[in-house]
Formats: sequence, structure tokens, C-alpha cells
Amino acid sequence: MMIEGLFDRLFIDFYWVGKTKAWIIPGTEELMPYIYGKTLAVKWIGTMIGSPIFAAALSGIMMIFIRG
Repeated sequence: MMIEGLFDRLFIDFYWVGKTKAWIIPGTEELMPYIYGKTLAVKWIGTMIGSPIFAAALSGIMMIFIRG
């Protein structure tokens, strides 16, 4: 999950949406950047902190079923 999240942050959000013209929607040029600083920070924090916490929680749940 963390690799997928990092791929999404780096390649899709940063490069594809932020740097190429593939995502420019006619008439919305004044709304760029489409991903703002606060939202971007929340996404990065969720990827870097939330993914390991989620994985640990899933591991703990699986250990309960395996030992039980």
C-alpha cells in the first residue's frame, strides 16, 4: 500500500497532474494548481504515516485469527 501511495503522490499527483498539460481542463486554468498545499500535505502525511499504521492494524487483526 505504501508503494502504491508513493507512486500516486510522486508520479500521478506531482508529475502527471502538476507538470504535464494532460490535466488542463479548458476554462479552469485560473484554478491551477489543482492540488493545493494543505491537501497535498494531508495526502503525504496519510501516505507516510497512515499506511504503516493501517498495515500494522491489519497485521494485528490477522494475528488474532491465526492464534485463535
